[in-house]
Amino acid sequence: MIPHVLGLHALIALTVALSAWFLSRYTIPRPPVGRFVRADIAVMVVALVAMPFAYLHVPVAIVVSVFGVVVFTFTQLTLAPVLGGRVAGFAALVLCGGDVAAYFAGWSGVVLVLNDVAVVLLVVGAVNLWVQTAISPAQVAALAAALTLYDTLATGLTSLTLEFVARLDGLPFAPVLATRGAPEPSLVGLGDCLMLTLWPLVAYRSYGRVAGWTAAGVDAALLAVVVAAFLGGGGAVPLLTTLGPLIVVQWLYWRSRPVPVPSRPEVERALEFVPEPAHAAAAQGRWVALADGGVVGEGPTPGAARRAARQSGAETVPVVTFLQPVEQGARTSHPGPAR
Repeated sequence: MIPHVLGLHALIALTVALSAWFLSRYTIPRPPVGRFVRADIAVMVVALVAMPFAYLHVPVAIVVSVFGVVVFTFTQLTLAPVLGGRVAGFAALVLCGGDVAAYFAGWSGVVLVLNDVAVVLLVVGAVNLWVQTAISPAQVAALAAALTLYDTLATGLTSLTLEFVARLDGLPFAPVLATRGAPEPSLVGLGDCLMLTLWPLVAYRSYGRVAGWTAAGVDAALLAVVVAAFLGGGGAVPLLTTLGPLIVVQWLYWRSRPVPVPSRPEVERALEFVPEPAHAAAAQGRWVALADGGVVGEGPTPGAARRAARQSGAETVPVVTFLQPVEQGARTSHPGPAR
């Protein structure tokens, strides 16, 4: 049992690491749907909560088909920046087809491995899509709080999650990351994987390197506690019951931290790297986000400049400042709030 449990948590760590690596190198070809708003979070919560209830009463063939479409879509989406669109589509087709073929051939071990590959690719793609479309720390905290309540009820107080997992055990495209199936499964749900991976990346993007590594450390510590509880005979552990509040606490802490306003020489040095033609709008008086030696976003308000910086993929926390001309061709800056 111990090797399977440790292997499962190694897979979770690998998923987080792959997501961070992907974020630093590739941009998801996202659809033109704008950025995240509160309604998107509400839809996600409803979908994640309703999924087990619906699939317990839907024919298995429909359940597998729905999950198959989701896996194919996100596999192609994730691999497209790496392999190209056509090759990524072919790879997604091979993965999905192999999963179904292995199931009908009775190769349960192959189904388990291919399902894990599919879940890892799905998490990497979904998390990067959300981060690159500027999901905010507050939205992640709200999602975590909602899922905490659900996981406590579905896993800790009722048998809903166990019934859902038992029904999908051994099927292709099961939404779990697993190293062993029934009768003594070692697995973690898709929702848990998403939240374990999403928060460190959002914390890093929004609050900096220390926040990102802190979030990853909290994940690791929580997983160690879960391993100890499971091996001690604790049975199914509602991971989000603890993870959700930890995410909310981290968000409250980091958002309350004062961000130092840069000095005038620091701003002027950053502005030396601003290409004049590319940011002519600044001459009219604009808020801009400065990071990594140049402008990474601009807009009519500090919030708009900050959101533009997130969408551009800035690696560090941007400094938001106001650019205003003194005379023709000249500019001055007035440092503004970074958050």
